[in-house]
Amino acid sequence: MTESFENNYPTEAKPMTKRILTVLAFTLSLFTACVFAQDSPKAKNVIILIGDGMGFNSDLAGTYYRYGEAGKQSYHSFPIVLACTTYAQAKADRPIPADFRGYDPEVFWQSPDGANKSTEFTVVADSAATSTSIHSGVKTTNGKIGVDAQNNPVELVSEIAVKTGRKAGCVTTVPAAHATPAGFAAHSTSRGDLDEIFNQMIDEKSPLSVVMGCGHPLYTKGREWVARRTESEEDRKKRFLGTGGEATWEKMKNGSINGFTVIDTKKQFEELALPKPNTALPEKVVGLIRCKDNVPPADGILDDIPETRQLLESAFAGAVFDELPDLTTMALGAINVLDNERGFILMIEGGAIDWANHAQNINQSVLEHTGFSKAVDAVIEWVEAKSSWNETLVIVTSDHETGQLWGPGVFQPIENAGRGNVPRVQYGSLSHSNALVPLYAKGPGANLFLKRIKGTDTKAGKFWKFSGQYVDNTDIFHVVKTVLVP
Repeated sequence: MTESFENNYPTEAKPMTKRILTVLAFTLSLFTACVFAQDSPKAKNVIILIGDGMGFNSDLAGTYYRYGEAGKQSYHSFPIVLACTTYAQAKADRPIPADFRGYDPEVFWQSPDGANKSTEFTVVADSAATSTSIHSGVKTTNGKIGVDAQNNPVELVSEIAVKTGRKAGCVTTVPAAHATPAGFAAHSTSRGDLDEIFNQMIDEKSPLSVVMGCGHPLYTKGREWVARRTESEEDRKKRFLGTGGEATWEKMKNGSINGFTVIDTKKQFEELALPKPNTALPEKVVGLIRCKDNVPPADGILDDIPETRQLLESAFAGAVFDELPDLTTMALGAINVLDNERGFILMIEGGAIDWANHAQNINQSVLEHTGFSKAVDAVIEWVEAKSSWNETLVIVTSDHETGQLWGPGVFQPIENAGRGNVPRVQYGSLSHSNALVPLYAKGPGANLFLKRIKGTDTKAGKFWKFSGQYVDNTDIFHVVKTVLVP
């Protein structure tokens, strides 16, 4: 018969042995608790920043313009630097198999056509499909908002956050009911149903407490809209499209709707971003920028290089820049309204990086990107001054790449022209591509992305100087849900 552990020692040593074993057991329990905590981190706040249409090269081009060298954006130093796949489901009746990958590095780098390759299950995605995937973890077909390929509503991170007692909000530089903010908070079988989507976002049952973006029916680029003597019914409907229709606007123009306070002046946005001491902020806010389509990126100007203002004025001739809030102001205002003891989730979109790249307008693209990156800076400063990296998870990414942006020549590097100068580039497309997009993360749960790696694109890693590892956009939802749910 084998002797017990204690029987190997003299009788007088037994109490000491018991104490040692007790200490060891206690230490092991602490270690196990720490490991469990690391595996299941929780965040009070989650902030997701999406540069719409921002691929790796678009991010690099904007960084060259703003800083004159690569790797200088605040988020480039985040501990998690990965890539993300963005493909959509091809057909409603052909679900993507669990082990199927809609991005193949060999196909992508084979030729320019590789960026547009579809498969039997996947296609290049639009913003509706990608926003739905990011915010629900479910792949869907293009054009659908907050529903799966079979048109069934899916649960969104904004809805999950509200169920846990947090508040939720979204901010964008393009119309508030556009695809990316819509996919954060609404459900529709068509992204084109802008009025239905907007009305969902400001409904009493909406998960949102903050909605900010363009779409104002009475202004464009800061200038008051002047009606022609005769306006057709069709033109009139277009004016109100995206703000819930004329009936919704009639309610909103008095300053409130469904418990939301409605604002539209630059001063009102600034009062939320920098509130006076002891000022009570509204519980819920709809902020309509005085623009119909997208707010000009005046924050893209580099203050110490006056020539950069010429880029803005040439891209947005006739705009009244001083009458419009920038993305940073909106982001900080949204945070101030949402911040509470239980926490919040906020989606912030630089929406017109995509529009600029669709138009193959690199001048506007770097301006839009600079405004977006300044908003990221402001979020980071807020975390470090008023929250902490122990309680707030920040994710910076894109919904898809737009324009097949390269340096002069396909698969050639962007050519740096120095700070304040637009880099030398070449566009290969007017549309979206299947290229990898960047993903940066910091805060509780950021390391969870490392457990969801889908593959490695070695060539992409060498080209853009990171590991080459990539996740899928649905993984963003799963990481965020993990840190939100108790």
